[in-house]
Amino acid sequence: MLVNVTILHNKNASRPLQKGVMKKMHDEQDAAPPGGMKIDIGQISSAGHVVIAGRDANVSGSTRGDGSDNDVVIVGGVEATPEEAAQLRQSLDHLDQTIEAANLEPAAYTAAKRNAAELKGQFTSQSKPNEHLLVQAAEALYQFGPDIAGAIVAAFTTPLAGKIVAYAGERALRFYRRLRGLDIEDGADGVG
Repeated sequence: MLVNVTILHNKNASRPLQKGVMKKMHDEQDAAPPGGMKIDIGQISSAGHVVIAGRDANVSGSTRGDGSDNDVVIVGGVEATPEEAAQLRQSLDHLDQTIEAANLEPAAYTAAKRNAAELKGQFTSQSKPNEHLLVQAAEALYQFGPDIAGAIVAAFTTPLAGKIVAYAGERALRFYRRLRGLDIEDGADGVG
């Protein structure tokens, strides 16, 4: 994603702007407003979100691209194609259907639904998952019998799940590798 941004910053703000790909504009046409300075960032190349914030700062900008930028979504804190996201959501929906079809006692059913919701929330959030909650929910679900365990394995073996657990942290990656039958010590990354 390419983003053109102009920052108007009040010179009396308590924190200075960060150094980077910025230049102070000396051109009269691009002059700063009275009592401030203008910094122009020509382009930012970003694989994620660009956030520019601060007290007494006005930010204006626009994005442009070749159209491919529109085919990226953020799922589990990582970039994915809409197709990858749909595949992961479909596997998580299959997990819900498997829980519904299982002959669980009421307390076990409630626990399974709660853990499935937690797992789904961790996987499909736009932010980085909490690896401990993700693994805890998956491990709990894995104990509800072979059908639900199979649905867990299916969810974790989608390509996007590999990206998400690698981003989530070491505990999530170890769990992923156990489900995939990969030896943690062999150096295989097991992602993808």
